[in-house]
Amino acid sequence: MKQVDLVGSWNTFWGTVSSVITGPVKTTIVIVGVALILFSVIKYIWDKRRGGGAKTSPMWWTLAMGGILIAPDVLLPLFLSILQWVINLGITAAQKAGWA
Repeated sequence: MKQVDLVGSWNTFWGTVSSVITGPVKTTIVIVGVALILFSVIKYIWDKRRGGGAKTSPMWWTLAMGGILIAPDVLLPLFLSILQWVINLGITAAQKAGWA
């Protein structure tokens, strides 16, 4: 039985869709997303260290925006690779047990 390749399929799909967006623009979007996430986490830690209330509502909005910006290039492949690993582990276990 074949192994599942979710990441390869996603990369093919996203490569076709993102070919409309030029390389520097796509790279800039990912860099801005990572910067937003880092800024949000560092600001939260800094506010906590200074003894402030460290309001979490703005932090979640910033994390969400950063996550949306990096999702197609970073988060979705990461999620799909974990899911792919679990599925392939199940397929291998089923083959060794004689179920497939």
